Amino acid sequence: MGSPSARLNVRESLRPWLESGLEFVYAPGGLSAEAQPDFVQGQVSEQAAPIEQRTSRFTPTQPQQPQASRAGATAPSLGQQTLNSPQGAAHSGAVSPVQAPPDFPAPWSSFLRFTKPDARVVMTYMELGLDLGGQSDPRRRSVLKNLQAHLKWPSGTINFWPVAALVNGALQPDTSMFWRGWELWHTPHVVCFGDEALKVILPDADEQAVTHLLEKVIVHKLPPLTQLIDLLPHEQQLAVDGITNIRL
Repeated sequence: MGSPSARLNVRESLRPWLESGLEFVYAPGGLSAEAQPDFVQGQVSEQAAPIEQRTSRFTPTQPQQPQASRAGATAPSLGQQTLNSPQGAAHSGAVSPVQAPPDFPAPWSSFLRFTKPDARVVMTYMELGLDLGGQSDPRRRSVLKNLQAHLKWPSGTINFWPVAALVNGALQPDTSMFWRGWELWHTPHVVCFGDEALKVILPDADEQAVTHLLEKVIVHKLPPLTQLIDLLPHEQQLAVDGITNIRL
């Protein structure tokens, strides 16, 4: 008849059946989630729960804060041009490069020739100023080509825009110039490789967060290119899977 203590934990609606001698009930569909033991429910919850990525809501101070909500802008696709020779990059004849405003200083004004006005994503990394300034690294170029092939975004989706430029032979970070470039296109997304570049874009950002929600743009942080260079191609692709489903 089982342990007498079993009678203590029985619903009142079921007690008459137990008192009549009923011990077992056949359940074709198995136990419901509510009827399962706590440790089983805990295992199901752990398996079903999605992995959460930390997100921060961030409102940078001027001049970093984007002001408008217009979409658009593009940088040359690495599949169509090489970063080691930006002067010879191929542009589509259908779309003209963005013209530099009169007050844009060098060398930032020269970087605009590699951009398009209808891009949806600005992509940046700390060494981009070197690549656009004639000091390209073929390993970085190889990683970016691999990632673009994996993302399968339409041609012209990405504008490459640096967070630092070469000044007297050294990279000089410039938060203001990064956002001045972004304001020409107002892309809904910024993809940033590495904490060092993120700190230029958002100096007060939480480094533990991978997504930063600003008023008019979402900043996505990925591992630095210096780390991706040492990975296998499929490992590089896995590292950017977090942005494969962003809405362009």
